Amino acid sequence: MKSKFRAKSAVSADKVRGGYYTPPAVARFLAVWAAEAGGKILEPSCGDGNILRELVSVADKRQGVELVPDEAVKAREFGPVDEGSFFDWLTPSECGQWDGVAGNPPYIRFGNWDEAQRAPALALMESVNLRPSKLTNAWVPFVVASALAVREGGRIGLVVPAELMQVTYAAQLREYLLREFSDITLVTFERLVFEGILQEVVLFLGVKGAGPARMRTVQLRDAQELPDADLDVPAAPTLLHDQEKWTKYFLGPKQITLLRTLRKSRDLVPLGKLADVDVGIVTGRNSFFTLSDEQAKDLGLTDYVRPLLSRSAQLSGLVYDEDCRARDLDTSLRTWILDAPRDLNDHPGLAAYVAAGEKEGVHTGYKCSIRKPWWTTPSMWVPEAFLLRQIHRAPRLSVNATGATSTDTVHRVRMLDETDPTQLAVAFHNSATFAFTEVMGRSYGGGILELEPREAESLPLPPLELVTEELAEDVDMLLRSGEVEKALDLVDRHVLINGLGWNPARVEACRSAWLTLRDRRTRRSRLGAA
Repeated sequence: MKSKFRAKSAVSADKVRGGYYTPPAVARFLAVWAAEAGGKILEPSCGDGNILRELVSVADKRQGVELVPDEAVKAREFGPVDEGSFFDWLTPSECGQWDGVAGNPPYIRFGNWDEAQRAPALALMESVNLRPSKLTNAWVPFVVASALAVREGGRIGLVVPAELMQVTYAAQLREYLLREFSDITLVTFERLVFEGILQEVVLFLGVKGAGPARMRTVQLRDAQELPDADLDVPAAPTLLHDQEKWTKYFLGPKQITLLRTLRKSRDLVPLGKLADVDVGIVTGRNSFFTLSDEQAKDLGLTDYVRPLLSRSAQLSGLVYDEDCRARDLDTSLRTWILDAPRDLNDHPGLAAYVAAGEKEGVHTGYKCSIRKPWWTTPSMWVPEAFLLRQIHRAPRLSVNATGATSTDTVHRVRMLDETDPTQLAVAFHNSATFAFTEVMGRSYGGGILELEPREAESLPLPPLELVTEELAEDVDMLLRSGEVEKALDLVDRHVLINGLGWNPARVEACRSAWLTLRDRRTRRSRLGAA
């Protein structure tokens, strides 16, 4: 029988252990590139030997290390392979002894990572003054260990998640790499490299030497273009100790310099100075806790629900008002969230619904199991505005004029002090702030940009007092019509150019930076895997 309250699919065993192997075109490229530094090459997580196979023709001395015994046996067809953890294998006597490292480190989340393997990896990070956390993924210490293994002037070529460029937990690693390497080239792809996996990857190509590294980015359509790739491209300006994400290196040098200047400008203030950004409600099972208008009526639960905004597509204008709410109620969207009392004795219809949830195991999920009682919905506060968490074409900050709350697909925004939510929403829609959403957020293989609360609070905004009531009305009308760029034109002209006195060329450079990063991101969603 089909479940009424579906849960998320279980994670596959391959995903848990990070077992995705290197495509031949990538393996060949990394092997040849690393071996240009010399004939002594290490493959630190060799799997069944895809990269080791390519090293046969270019490396005099090759060495593999593999944790999984069956895979180590397969890889020995192409060279010597030591079975075990790379972090146990990499003793001080091996550090700095290799001409090159070529590899595809495993992608294993902290919670799925066996403690016996994790402990030495994290200890290695601490030995070079990096501070791992419970967000640290296995690929991070693999990159550090690879850097320690090569000599000065040696090369490391690794397949790493694009998270290297954008996640907060890799910020220390980015600074470490800028210090330890003289040259860094990042090869990125419009198409996804691993078929069936939405994880975007980049090729990290580093030459060991005194930093700060000269940074280059090479953008290819797919892995098949690697043999003809020109890596000799202009270097971008680098900056140590800035905690910047490397997403900015997809821009030109002048655009990078402009955004760095604006980040420090007194013309702009971080969103977090004006409002708090928080996640929406994490229910533990949306299929149980959220309902359409029809479901709420049919189940007799209308006395136990509160208004809900459940999808980002519902934010079409500057204000989410009662007209928007009425339109959503006429659809199959989940427009209500359960707000059940703790005691069910006098509520037989609700008690029956809760019993149906228990029959399907809703109460055994982690989030529900730690609540007392499990059917109560947490954090039911109503925000003054909503902010898109996941962005496709453009960001959106909308005033909440309905008394609705939201699930965690949309962030909730609460004003600080005397901040006016309408002025905040208007000021948000400008080219400079939009450019920073792409730099500060993180994108995934499907082309979606995600902004977490702390990242959102770092977004710089122009002064709210420059926003007039007339401007707000015009912006709302344009956004409701889908004319996002015309709305930006309006705010840019009234606030940035007329209000702050910015040169139109500066504003156009911000718009160009936003479109460059957005279009690169969304192209991947259209192209898919190679």
